[in-house]
Amino acid sequence: MAATPPEAPLKAPDNSGPPTRRRHRGIQFVGVGVGVLFLGALVLALLSNGRVQGSIPGSDSILSLAAIHQGFLVGTAGGVLQSPDGKTWLAATNIPREPVAVASDGTTSYVLAGGTLKSTRDLRSFGTLATGVTGTVIAPGPDGTVYVAAGRSVDRVASGRAPLAPLPGPPAPGVFSMAVVGDRPGSVLVGAIGGLWRTDDGGRSWQRILGTPSQAVLVDPANPQRILLGTPGGVLVSENGGLQWHQTELRKDVHGLSQAGGRFFAVTTERLVYGSNDGTSGWTAFTG
Repeated sequence: MAATPPEAPLKAPDNSGPPTRRRHRGIQFVGVGVGVLFLGALVLALLSNGRVQGSIPGSDSILSLAAIHQGFLVGTAGGVLQSPDGKTWLAATNIPREPVAVASDGTTSYVLAGGTLKSTRDLRSFGTLATGVTGTVIAPGPDGTVYVAAGRSVDRVASGRAPLAPLPGPPAPGVFSMAVVGDRPGSVLVGAIGGLWRTDDGGRSWQRILGTPSQAVLVDPANPQRILLGTPGGVLVSENGGLQWHQTELRKDVHGLSQAGGRFFAVTTERLVYGSNDGTSGWTAFTG
């Protein structure tokens, strides 16, 4: 019987290949590791929805802003959010989850939702001023009245007093905002998609003083000739009652303006509140 030939000895792995190939292999491993880390970071970013700290939660469209010393209210297409500092937000209690208009005179904030007009001075308790109120935009007026834009008229609500006659509204569809000029009940500004309108005779005549979409309007309580206007391109300001305008430093899409304690505030479609000491310069976002 023929002898079986001896098996060939096992050879150790040959690691003497070209060094370039080994380096490429190492680079591939590093690349895979970096890719995994990148994907992990991307997943975390997607889970956080890209929300900036301090931004207003949710996705409902921003409609208006009200500021008082105790904090802020933001009216949205799905209810009201409130914040003591412009950075931490919660849904306001006992307010319907529907399009809501808010406004303030610097001391009292007003909320119109579900046909009920309410007010608050502490952001905790909301007292009812009137029911059966229809409208889309509100503005505080003199002597505790609240003006309500309702179709082609401007209603005036006075709690505990006889109803006031409504004012004829401007010939402007798509009303976004409204403000009463100083303590003159017949002087009103109405912002609409087609521009800014003004009356000084109780609505008998209206003049369009600017053609820019006017999403928010605020009259400086210290100077009724000074008007701030929120537009898709930022905040404009007029120092002479609306005859001339110039751009401020805030160049964001602004949907709400308010004033309290001598400071000016704006809310933007990026869901952030900004503050300025003079309404022109130094606009700073309230972030965490």
